[in-house]
Amino acid sequence: MKIALCDDDNFELEKIKNAVEEFILLQQSDHQITVDTFTNGDDLLCYINRCGEFDLLILDIIMPGMNGIELASEIRIKNDNCKIIFLTSSPEFAVNSYKVNALYYLIKPFSGAELISLLNKAQEEMEEEKSKSIVVKENRKLTRVHIHTIQYIESVKHRIIFHLRGNAVISCYGTMNEFHDILLSDKRFVKCHKSFIVNMNYVISISDRDFILDDKTSIPISRQVYKQVKNAYIDYFFEKGDGLLC
Repeated sequence: MKIALCDDDNFELEKIKNAVEEFILLQQSDHQITVDTFTNGDDLLCYINRCGEFDLLILDIIMPGMNGIELASEIRIKNDNCKIIFLTSSPEFAVNSYKVNALYYLIKPFSGAELISLLNKAQEEMEEEKSKSIVVKENRKLTRVHIHTIQYIESVKHRIIFHLRGNAVISCYGTMNEFHDILLSDKRFVKCHKSFIVNMNYVISISDRDFILDDKTSIPISRQVYKQVKNAYIDYFFEKGDGLLC
């Protein structure tokens, strides 16, 4: 796992790095974990363009020049899979942080133990995402689809269409029932309409009519199930510890 830390305050950056290094020491896995530090967003973007993407970003939000939200937005253009943990002294950016699909949001001052706890959650989520997949038969080709890449599925005229991150789309003949059980057994997914199942990790807002995803796609919510869907959405993010409704 490749981790990047970005904070313009050298004291805070050292504190974050110490917590991450303690997290690494506590690991019992054989997987290599590397850490790179940056004091501004431009240097981090240059590094990514030159050396490749990171699996996990720990970003301060309030920085001179490019702030953490703007930095994450730039990174999301090419990489919508990396996990992002925001650190900030102000809660006012909480809503905006979810527009870039942030994993967690931690208010300063925080303890090393608090950050290590979030790192453990992030690692568990990454491992869980890698382990779950389904096989979709498209024409004569079998395609393995990792569940975490599914933004939503829809049923259209006896076909199931899988909308994946990065605007990828695959489809197969079938019914919603064929995928209903396996997707809804994953807490990330909710059936919001007879023709739609959505991955709540990609949702940035909900109304009594629809979900809005981070790519601005609108997914309808049936009036009959709105209350259950809203409760599922709230419960999911509270269980993650995201503090979404602050």
